[in-house]
Amino acid sequence: MGNKYEIRNKDDSFKELIKDRSDLKDTVEGLDPVYELRKKILLLRLDEGLSQEELAARAGMRQSVISRIENGESEPRIATVNKIAKALNRKVKIDLV
Repeated sequence: MGNKYEIRNKDDSFKELIKDRSDLKDTVEGLDPVYELRKKILLLRLDEGLSQEELAARAGMRQSVISRIENGESEPRIATVNKIAKALNRKVKIDLV
């Protein structure tokens, strides 16, 4: 309710993020695995129709943790990624190229 962003679709959410966080422009346009993870979490959450609060509750964490991950304010720990994946009924797959 007091959210700074109102996400209407996925593409607009990334454009909005870049507009407000110019320091993420290179990350968004490049190949950054942490960025790709953040993007995947956001897209899966939106595909499931979940708010940050709902995903956080499912994962047993605070909404602020999900927000900081999605907004690029922190890098998630592996244990956190596993909790989020489980909450989204997904498995974590790592592909080292």
